[in-house]
Amino acid sequence: MLKILIFLSVIFILSFLLLFWFINHQNKKEESKDSLLTLIVVAILFSVIITFVFAFSLFLIMGSTSIIDTIFSLNINTNQLIVIGISFLIYLMTIDNIFETLFEYLWGKNIYAVLSTALSRVGAFYIIGILIKLNDVINVTISVGVSLILLTIEVLSILKDAKS
Repeated sequence: MLKILIFLSVIFILSFLLLFWFINHQNKKEESKDSLLTLIVVAILFSVIITFVFAFSLFLIMGSTSIIDTIFSLNINTNQLIVIGISFLIYLMTIDNIFETLFEYLWGKNIYAVLSTALSRVGAFYIIGILIKLNDVINVTISVGVSLILLTIEVLSILKDAKS
């Protein structure tokens, strides 16, 4: 639990500093300048929103991992679940976007791009599991399981968009 709080605190502090710098920089360009207190409050509010988005995504990933752990009786301890969740989230927020954009560029926005992204996630999650030193059986199960859950969410999103 402490690792989650530290991770979310780092996200909050970084987003606050970047947002405050950006808002302050933009405020200096305007004729009517806002007070420092206003800038701080706005930066805090937006930082809280960003932190909540990261927290929701982290708990989604950790929940998926926990479901796979429960279904297959893998007996992963809580600390490993937290490290797996944070590692998967960092991957999904950074490198995964590059792969997703590459596959959409190569194949267009269709099922092939989604399946290619899912396969790249399996490989990336497996590599993350190796770095975390997970057992091979647990590693493959978690990698495939979490990727399938994310694939299901993406396919449902595509089908929803196709209906409307």
